[in-house]
Amino acid sequence: MILFIFEGAKYEPPLYDGIKALFLPRSEDQVICSFCSSIYTFYKRLTGDEFAGYADVVNVLKAELAKTDPENELFKYKSADFESIYLFFDYDFYGGDLSKKNAQIQEMLEYFNEETENGRLFVSYPMIESIQYTKELLDNDFYKYSVKREDSIGEKFKKAARQFCYYKGYAYLKDSNNWRYLVQQHVQKANLLTKDSLSWPLDKDDVEQNEIFEAQLEKHVIPNDEVAILNAFPLFLYYYFPASRFIQNE
Repeated sequence: MILFIFEGAKYEPPLYDGIKALFLPRSEDQVICSFCSSIYTFYKRLTGDEFAGYADVVNVLKAELAKTDPENELFKYKSADFESIYLFFDYDFYGGDLSKKNAQIQEMLEYFNEETENGRLFVSYPMIESIQYTKELLDNDFYKYSVKREDSIGEKFKKAARQFCYYKGYAYLKDSNNWRYLVQQHVQKANLLTKDSLSWPLDKDDVEQNEIFEAQLEKHVIPNDEVAILNAFPLFLYYYFPASRFIQNE
């Protein structure tokens, strides 16, 4: 079994369902679960005083779902039933103690770095709606796009992404070729962040999530109070499948 944990319940599950239909049509052994709060709240639940170190992820989710969705499919399973766990959260860096937030994410990226053990965390900058921040695909200017901290907040960024997007609505995300272009844009931009080269990575390890986060801090967050726009789903696809599946369309 594979467990997919999303931050939100409104946008991420339907977006992933589209990816699944295009790229994982035969995968029936999946459970999708939404935490319905930020990565920082998730961190607090995992590292609460009642636990010695990190809590069991599945048990934390069940405790939250017991309050809001007691009939959720997750209750049918125990932790040992899942061979792989993938987590998708936003880098919400608007407001609050940014140093503390960054330290928490760094800690979580170090802990959630292997899907067959604790789980593998993928982060969207500044949020999941960054998938819309593109001109006509292939957008050769995508590597330039960033957003200031004051413009990254909730509805402000969501509106900006909708207005910026070349496409109206989400129909373009039902096309596998468009997803391949999105993977190319995001992966090459990630490689520019980590290796200063706007190209396909020489190795997938070059665009690991912790490497991307460290580069975001060094090149954008700390010096310019901004983040380079990146989305977790194209980076997940690049990680999950052989790189040749996407590079051949360059």
